[in-house]
Amino acid sequence: MIQTLSWLAAALQVPVVVAILYLLARGLFALGAFYGLWADRQRRQRRMTQETGGIDSASVQTVTEALTANVRRPDALHAAVNALLRQPTDPAWHERVIADFELRTDRQLSLYRTMTRIGPLLGLMGTLIPLGPALVGLAAGDISLLARKMEVAFATTVVGLVIGAIGFLLHQAANRWALDDLSLLEYFSARLRGAS
Repeated sequence: MIQTLSWLAAALQVPVVVAILYLLARGLFALGAFYGLWADRQRRQRRMTQETGGIDSASVQTVTEALTANVRRPDALHAAVNALLRQPTDPAWHERVIADFELRTDRQLSLYRTMTRIGPLLGLMGTLIPLGPALVGLAAGDISLLARKMEVAFATTVVGLVIGAIGFLLHQAANRWALDDLSLLEYFSARLRGAS
């Protein structure tokens, strides 16, 4: 029975390392995409400040132009604003668009949540799996086997923690952006219905 558990743990080492490398690659791509979204948000913020002098004092048409201007990567807010403009006076439609926006942003945040939770977990698994063979190597006097296994153990720990840190930081910022966009969308919806 114990031998079966040892074989099972050893068999899990390759899938765990592959999963860690996959999540690391996804995290690095997410960082690049995040930078692009940050740049788009900065441009939109400048455009809204320059064109409207602040959203509270702007007309609905000016705010609409500022929110629907060409962006490099249309995001959930851009899609929701365009959807609201299709039926500007229908409150039920506005509620549905806002609910869809919330669901879409939650789906976007799920990758970051997964990285935050699964990255350190895989790192811990990648640490514990090689420790068994490393201790066997130590008992047999095979220091080179011990060194190789400990190197894998420490590397997977570090990479798992890096994945968790990337996911945590991206989730925090993206969550703040989603709340900010939701507030802006609700305000725009109210202004749009009030102007029609």
